[in-house]
Amino acid sequence: MGHFHSPAVLLRYHSEEAKQTFEALFAQDFSIHAFSSDEAVLEHIVAAEAPPAALVIAGCETSTAINSALLAKARTQYPTVLRVLITERVILSELVALLDTQVIDRCFEQPLDPDLIRSHLLTAALTSPELSGQTKHQPSLPNTEGQRPVVLIVDDEPAATKYLIRQLEHLQDEFSLLSADTAEAALEHLRTPGAPIAVVMTDQRMPGMQGKELLDELRQSHPAVVRILTSAWGEVDVALNAVNEGRIFRYQKKPWQAQTLLPLFREAIARHSELASALDNTRCETRKRFAELRLQRHGRLLDHLRPILSSQVPDTTLNAFLDTVASIDHLPAAKAHLRASQDMHLEQELVRRFCDRVRQELSRLENIVPAGPGQSRMTSLFSGTPPQERATSSPPCSPAELLGQALNTLLVSSGLDWSHLVLTESRDQLHVAPEQPLRIYSHLLAPLTRLSDPLLEQQAALLMLFVTTSLLGGDVSAEADGQCLHLAITLPVLPGSGN
Repeated sequence: MGHFHSPAVLLRYHSEEAKQTFEALFAQDFSIHAFSSDEAVLEHIVAAEAPPAALVIAGCETSTAINSALLAKARTQYPTVLRVLITERVILSELVALLDTQVIDRCFEQPLDPDLIRSHLLTAALTSPELSGQTKHQPSLPNTEGQRPVVLIVDDEPAATKYLIRQLEHLQDEFSLLSADTAEAALEHLRTPGAPIAVVMTDQRMPGMQGKELLDELRQSHPAVVRILTSAWGEVDVALNAVNEGRIFRYQKKPWQAQTLLPLFREAIARHSELASALDNTRCETRKRFAELRLQRHGRLLDHLRPILSSQVPDTTLNAFLDTVASIDHLPAAKAHLRASQDMHLEQELVRRFCDRVRQELSRLENIVPAGPGQSRMTSLFSGTPPQERATSSPPCSPAELLGQALNTLLVSSGLDWSHLVLTESRDQLHVAPEQPLRIYSHLLAPLTRLSDPLLEQQAALLMLFVTTSLLGGDVSAEADGQCLHLAITLPVLPGSGN
């Protein structure tokens, strides 16, 4: 493992006290480069091998930051660098102006919360372009080609909202407008399939879910939707929290004016297009990278399992198992999954723990019967008491018994039991199938941030079902349907034998 390098933070301080305070709070966590002039900051950025994680302006009034040439240049030339303002006191109207000019990403006032600021700076370092990947899984963007974008206005005063919508519809024909009088109603609009909602503007004070709570939820569920918070109350703490934690696009004070909101909505829709395009591009890249990682993991599993199983079953059995697991749907890969798998410890631990489980199961086998068990004996295996309820016996056990135990594990993990098996008998074959599909998650070949013992146990049981069925001369039919598996087992039997 490589050495950890402290993330670089540039500090533009406007007083010696501000410099000393910032360094005392954060010098242990970050590599701080402090400068007393804008020119020195820009010279450092140009000369550095890589951009810093953040640019912090400390000891500066909000009115000065609004017209800061340094912040404006950082916004246009270094858009991936987090821009943070630390000031003595925030005036709401000036915070709104800072959002309008988009020169800052975060704003904190005294007294400071060091843990909160540290969290934002570390997050900026971890999500820098050098650490490529994807954000947590989000729903796919709807295909809205040919549709006008929609602005959704959320307020518990429907008369005022409808009047505003009529004014905006009279002024333009570029976008459509919807209204909702509660946050819950707004979420219903957003859940409508294919709804091309690009912008949500919500009032803060509403019955039930507050405006900021709604925007926080949208930030997670609909990251390309541009979020605007409004309020008739001068709540600086709410506005600051919405900027720093909710990452809102704008904070708009009431009363609303259609002429003022029109350019704001146009800008927000343009921002939505940028976010949607970037999100699609990043998802495509993430899918490509995970496909490569999944192929490597498939090969690693094959290489480690083949020597374990080669003395028991042919390669076709192992291939059939891995193909079945590969056919089961999994959630799309996200940035955290790729980052976790870049650390090979997780990948190696996955293979090691799964192979250990398989070895443990195989060590219990004996009495392999090449011709297949008798019909009455095999039928009673699946129609009697579930394996875990039988009188316990010490290993070793027969392939038929191990098959029964593996099948029972799969049934239980799907919320089923032995009574859900359907048996069909013929003269020389027994067909066994659960009456409902099994619920199986493709843990072995899915995106991972950690390992799950119950899922590893489930997939080891699936492999043992393939192995023991092969040992008994039978066949497994497995057809994936999303994250479900339609499973059927066909076993040869010796007619008339009860042994």
